[in-house]
Amino acid sequence: MATHDLLKMFSYQIDENLKLTLSQQHQAEEITKVVRENLEQLKTWMPWAKDDYSIDSAREFIKLNLTEFARNGSFSASVILEERFVGGVGFHKLDLRNKSAHVGYWLAKEAQGKGIMTRCCRVLFNYLFNDFGLNRIQINCNIENTKSRAIPERLNFKLEGIHRQVEFLHDEFRDWAVYAMLKEEWRTFNI
Repeated sequence: MATHDLLKMFSYQIDENLKLTLSQQHQAEEITKVVRENLEQLKTWMPWAKDDYSIDSAREFIKLNLTEFARNGSFSASVILEERFVGGVGFHKLDLRNKSAHVGYWLAKEAQGKGIMTRCCRVLFNYLFNDFGLNRIQINCNIENTKSRAIPERLNFKLEGIHRQVEFLHDEFRDWAVYAMLKEEWRTFNI
């Protein structure tokens, strides 16, 4: 099967209006538009969200994402709500030897507060634990990002601690709340 055909197949319908798809180059313009519309909010928390974010930035992200997907199966999926791109969720820092990965996500302001990212993360975590065979998922959130922190808290992740001054963003060091879930815990909470 050709890579192009494989990419077309990568789509998971969560419900009637919500799905996850592997980001592809034809989405670069739409991704750029949504990032630019949400730039002020995103810049607060995301190091990649910069004033000069452009269609080239989106294309480069998509290219890196597709390369990682081909290399080891890790990916960042586009969150598609009512056929429109509204954010992303994915896993990175994949450690196959230790069966662990970090998960990250973001959502356009218009799509927040509706349980969308929680549903997307639940699907991703089921995939990572049950199909991909991971044992540990970690989520790092800026301690002040209450919306981001609400996702792992809602899904019963354990707060393992605060990593002090671990991220340098906007000319200052910032602290992370580090959450994790183990496969055996996920099974307990999601039976």
